[in-house]
Amino acid sequence: MDTVTGMIFGKAYGTLEQEIDTQNSNPEFFEYMKFDLTSADITSSVMTVKVDAVCSLNASCKQNADPWNAPRPITVGGSIDGGITRLWTENAGNKSFLISYALTVNIGGTYGTARWGDAGEPSAGQYMVRCDKEINGSTKGCVVPAFTPTFVVDQKYSQARQFIGTVQASMATHPGWEGRGQPLHRESDESVVSKNRAVVCDSTFKPHTSTPPPVQCDEFPFARTKESGRQLGVTSGASCQQYMVTSLTIEGKQYLSLTWPGLNQGQMPAANAKCARASMPKNQNEGVGGDLGRRTVEWRLLEGDAYWVDAGQPVN
Repeated sequence: MDTVTGMIFGKAYGTLEQEIDTQNSNPEFFEYMKFDLTSADITSSVMTVKVDAVCSLNASCKQNADPWNAPRPITVGGSIDGGITRLWTENAGNKSFLISYALTVNIGGTYGTARWGDAGEPSAGQYMVRCDKEINGSTKGCVVPAFTPTFVVDQKYSQARQFIGTVQASMATHPGWEGRGQPLHRESDESVVSKNRAVVCDSTFKPHTSTPPPVQCDEFPFARTKESGRQLGVTSGASCQQYMVTSLTIEGKQYLSLTWPGLNQGQMPAANAKCARASMPKNQNEGVGGDLGRRTVEWRLLEGDAYWVDAGQPVN
């Protein structure tokens, strides 16, 4: 269109495909971009398309030129594609980068530009990448923080998995259950984590006599989350939901089951509780905790980052 008079010369329609790939152990990240011109009521052999991408917020993001490096000719039914390589150049802390775009179509000297990703534009803030050297301090890596990963509790830790799933179902807030509750958020301060654990697993916790030793106090939401009972105002684990893993030996084979006070009477644990704890075999408790620690590194979860927990509950 003529930007002075508002006169429309013609209309063109196209689709743009974008894919940003980050690496959890490398500060270099890539973007693939493809443009398809699906229709146009202007025919010209000199129609070109150009994309300019800006990696902003911090100068430590270095990138090459637009995905195809120069205006590229295109006709209806045609497509062009290319890639952009970006690199975080710092060696400490973390930095977030906002990526914005401008797509310019030029037809014989008449051009129009569509912008997205920047403040006040379509998809504002959606294209954000964060790089850090805080998780696993010897290695840099990058993630898309808008993505909320899901921690899947391994089925081989069946009692711990059942414990978490039962808490998610019975607690009114459904902690970490996607589709029902809110995600959990990482607590990275070790001193806070210790205080969380000391309150929920305080002196009122007593290992159940039928739990196979060694026994630990297992808690959910985890001590390494902002949703730990202590951070929600709990002053003693006695006010949490109470569970225990019990064992029964039949013909020389041991069977484990999760139980709680009131189960035999058909009662569920208190829905208004803010936390839960269980008398849990050590291998189950530490197995889940070890897996979560490895996922924390893999996903580069920093302070306050969110994640879901899948303990077998259906995802809505």
